[in-house]
Amino acid sequence: MVVERQANVSDIESIICRLRDVIAVSVVTDALGDISEVHVLTSSERPPKQVVRDVESAVMARLGIALDHKKISIAQVADGSPRFDHSRLKFADVSISLNGSRTEATVRMTKDGIMCSGSASGTGSPSGQMKLIAGATLRAVEDSELTTDSFVLEDVAETLIGGRKAAVVLVNVITNRGEDLLTGCALIKQDVWKGVVNATLDAINRRLCASSDR
Repeated sequence: MVVERQANVSDIESIICRLRDVIAVSVVTDALGDISEVHVLTSSERPPKQVVRDVESAVMARLGIALDHKKISIAQVADGSPRFDHSRLKFADVSISLNGSRTEATVRMTKDGIMCSGSASGTGSPSGQMKLIAGATLRAVEDSELTTDSFVLEDVAETLIGGRKAAVVLVNVITNRGEDLLTGCALIKQDVWKGVVNATLDAINRRLCASSDR
């Protein structure tokens, strides 16, 4: 008997997207939220049956979900076709400027040597600065054009875990399927600002692969 427990579709898509030669993934669920179809586009010359086994093994190992191989369909394209680069955005720098009562945060990141940036303005209190930095990070991700999803910052907080400071970020991602809340966390080692950037990226990085081909 094949057992399929319900899981967040984006988590399944993200895991499959990390597999070798995978270009895009789409997981379809029925009205009850059960998985009905898994469509995978790859550039691999390996037999589709091997790709299916890879998908089954990865999802079982990471999420404990046994997919029915009959629901997994594989489409292959010739090597050299446009592909999504799975590498993550890398932090470059963050800055905050003051203009009267307004504060503006700017975050810059690099992707394949190309600089992308985002800005957000608002109040300059310590908690306000954290929200501005997280918002600017989201705008920088959108500037990178790695995703067509829209991100809305819900909240940012500094917390203690194991006696260490950490930044926690809550992001709402808006797609053609609706809305989904994502969370990210990163230790604050020395720089609070960089900790907020890392926490924001931690929340959304898994979406970059899953949403790249939608």
